Amino acid sequence: MFGILKNKAKELSSSNDSNNEMGTAKINEIIQSQWPKIEGILLERMIPLAGDKINDDEFITKAFENTYEFLPMPIRMLLPKEKFVSYCKTHKEPLIEKINELNNVK
Repeated sequence: MFGILKNKAKELSSSNDSNNEMGTAKINEIIQSQWPKIEGILLERMIPLAGDKINDDEFITKAFENTYEFLPMPIRMLLPKEKFVSYCKTHKEPLIEKINELNNVK
């Protein structure tokens, strides 16, 4: 199992150039396939910290960076932190909406 993950991680790290569309497509595919787990972790980590800071880009970036450390090891092996943060930042609006909804329910 770890041999396959190791090979995929090597493959992605060798194509870690931001201009490489193939590497970006693979990373996006990994994120999308694991998004329900990732989203759950993001919501769990960010709801207690939310409030006025939820619209602060610097705060959100730090929250994404910190959340990366709580992702399952296989995902972190395949997914560079910078790519994860970048993906989350481009998809932050639905997350912010869910966080606001959950905070309003409480």
